[in-house]
This record gives sequence, structure tokens and C-alpha cells, in this order.
Amino acid sequence: MLLMLVVAMAVAMPTSYAQLSKREMKEIEKTAKQEAKQLKKEGWKVAPGLPSIEMQLKDSYVMLRQKDENGYDKFIQGDAMSVGQVYDAAMFQAENLSKLNLAGKMETRVIQIIDNKLANKEISKEEAVSLATSISASKNLISQRLGQVITPVKLYRDLPNGNMEVRVIVYYSRDLADKAAKAAMREELENEANELSERLDDILGD
Repeated sequence: MLLMLVVAMAVAMPTSYAQLSKREMKEIEKTAKQEAKQLKKEGWKVAPGLPSIEMQLKDSYVMLRQKDENGYDKFIQGDAMSVGQVYDAAMFQAENLSKLNLAGKMETRVIQIIDNKLANKEISKEEAVSLATSISASKNLISQRLGQVITPVKLYRDLPNGNMEVRVIVYYSRDLADKAAKAAMREELENEANELSERLDDILGD
């Protein structure tokens, strides 16, 4: 039942340790060790052939701290849990749910930009409402537009009823997520023949 797990980790993760100082790495290693210990107590484990819980968490924390050339977070993080009788099915569901989690974070991010634009009188209240409505309606579409997520953390545990619970932590390029969000919003606005579709790059940034 746990076949194909090793294959799932075959794609190399773009985890870079070069940006972080020795002090930051020591902090990450300490946190990962403590959290891994707690997770093991809760029954979480990894499938044969996958990195240890501690190593998975370490990679996750490193990705969380990655910055782009402008100093912004390079990745956005999502997470999800799922229960199923078979690992692969539960993992597939969890990864889909994690994409919805990512889409939800993009929705929050875009609404914050809209609120700031409204506060600075760069857009009208009516335009702000239209944009907020379009991003909320586009959540599922954003999730569908996201490509392959990076999944440094894949854990599972056996439940008393015989089912299996899986937990994933995923990452996705912030830049690509921004593009996916704008594309989904543009499609939603175009369907409503809303002229704001032509101004999205100006409003939300390139």
C-alpha cells in the first residue's frame, strides 16, 4: 500500500541553504528536532525510503525562509491533512486540499492589496468590491491553475479504525502563484464583461 512513495520524492526540491547563516541553520535544526520528537509521540512516521521527519521539517523551514532578489518570500506555504484506507489516495486528496489552502492564502494576499489601494484612493469602493468578489469567486480556479507543488513534508499515521491519516506541507513559487491568481481573476472579470480585467496588472502589480 505504501508503494510509489519513493517515486514521489524523486523530483529534486529547490531547497537552498546558502541564504541562511549558521545561526539560522542552528535554530532551524533545533526547532525541527523538537517538533519531530513531538510528532513521533503523536504516531506520525514516514514511509520507507523517505527522509526522516526531522530532515523533512528542516527542508520545510529552510524553504519558508527563502527570499527573492527583492527580499520578499520566495515561496508560499500550504498544508493539509486527509484520511483514507490507502496511502496514495489519501495523499492525492491532501495535496489537492493543500492547493486550496494555497489559493486561500492568495485570496487573503490579494484582498490586502485591494484594501491598501482603496485606502490610498487608488481605486474606488465599487472597484474594490468587484475585485474582492472576483478573487473570492476564483479560489477554485486558482487552485486548478497551480502547477506541481513542492512537498517537502509527507507524513502518515495509522488510525485505530484501520484508516490512514496523511499530513503534507507544500510550497509554491510566490511569483507563479501571483500570476495564477491574476489570470483567474482576469477570467472571472472578463466573463462579467468588467473593464477591470484590463487593469489588473496596474492594480495588483506586474
